[in-house]
Amino acid sequence: MKINRSTLALWLTILIGLIIALLSFSSGEKQIKESTYPVPQILPEPLEFHPLDGPNIAQPQFEIKIKNEQADEVLEVVATLADAKEYIKEYGQYHDDLFVYRIETGELVLDSSKSE
Repeated sequence: MKINRSTLALWLTILIGLIIALLSFSSGEKQIKESTYPVPQILPEPLEFHPLDGPNIAQPQFEIKIKNEQADEVLEVVATLADAKEYIKEYGQYHDDLFVYRIETGELVLDSSKSE
């Protein structure tokens, strides 16, 4: 079996390239392991409640909805009836289909066609 010089040179080049690639890969792997940051051992305690769920924060009590042939959706959620009345006063002049409901019971409290 006779191998010419050009075929031998090609195979030697491929072999040397593979050896160089394997050596550089293994040394690069060591560099990656050494350069990674350590994972902290102490993690902060997870929050059990949202920060705004405290007793001093006004929780939403009323929702303002628009109800007509095209829409039936909540526009705003407010904490007090005074806020709901202010909303109706501001936007009720443009709409007669705004309604204020108490969130807990679903009771209709106010609407823009009969606002004060």
